[in-house]
Amino acid sequence: MENSAAFVAGWGAGIFGLIVGHPMDTIKTEQQMSLGQRLSIRESVKIIVAKNGISGLYKGMYFPLMSSGILNAVFFGVYAFSLSSLQSKRGNNPNNILPTNSGYSYDNFLSGSIGGLAQSFISCPSELIKIRIQTGKGKCKAKFLDSNKRRKSSTFLVTRDIYQKYGINGFFIGAVPTICRDVISNAIYMVSYQYFRYNLNGEENLKPGNLEILVAGGIAGVLSWLPVIPFDTVKSRIQADEFHNRTYKGMIDCSHRLYKNEGIHGFFKGTTMITLRSIPVNAAIFYSYHLLMKIFVPHIHH
Repeated sequence: MENSAAFVAGWGAGIFGLIVGHPMDTIKTEQQMSLGQRLSIRESVKIIVAKNGISGLYKGMYFPLMSSGILNAVFFGVYAFSLSSLQSKRGNNPNNILPTNSGYSYDNFLSGSIGGLAQSFISCPSELIKIRIQTGKGKCKAKFLDSNKRRKSSTFLVTRDIYQKYGINGFFIGAVPTICRDVISNAIYMVSYQYFRYNLNGEENLKPGNLEILVAGGIAGVLSWLPVIPFDTVKSRIQADEFHNRTYKGMIDCSHRLYKNEGIHGFFKGTTMITLRSIPVNAAIFYSYHLLMKIFVPHIHH
């Protein structure tokens, strides 16, 4: 029952988090795609609005809106199942998992990694489609091909274009950096979240409230993103590459070219926006997740 509830709660939390953070994600992608220059947040917004109007900040949102629920449902569902299974094997009560339990920190870290791995198989194709729409690399509607009007691509056109050129395998372009990012970040994500949730006031509190959930969620979002921004930048470059004449052969080649052309700073483009975005998005995700879990299984400690 709890694992099913975690799946559904993760679904709702993912949708809520996306609505809060998508405009900031669009700005982050614009910064990461800039070649040979470092765009400020203000400059990125001006470019996006000039190309597509205010609605450009929500460009590419439709497919993630459909998939983000699934993505977070898979992560939280797999995470909850893994953590309860690992704790059960240690003889702990899976319905009352607390940081005072034996092996809790290790099991929490491992469960976050497993959840991240499962999530990556959904986040890779989802972000590929989103990025190709955000960067204007997606296939356009016929009436815009030979005109000066701004390019308009749809989720359907981009998805069909990828499938026609590469088949199912095409949806996993950029899979290696995506897996590296999701496994590492989600392990840090859950460890830091649970730590700050229970220790926010400097001493262990086994009955944290909403404030602890919101603050811990924001902190966990920042801490989990900072170490993996280079993987995300490389992933974005590979996924936004031209299909017919590819610039990058893979993650190593992309990393080498990025370092050669832009130095170490090239890997951390969009860091400010990623950090700012992480706080409200992850606070919203954890708050809505716990709220939904209380509704579905009120008798179980979360």
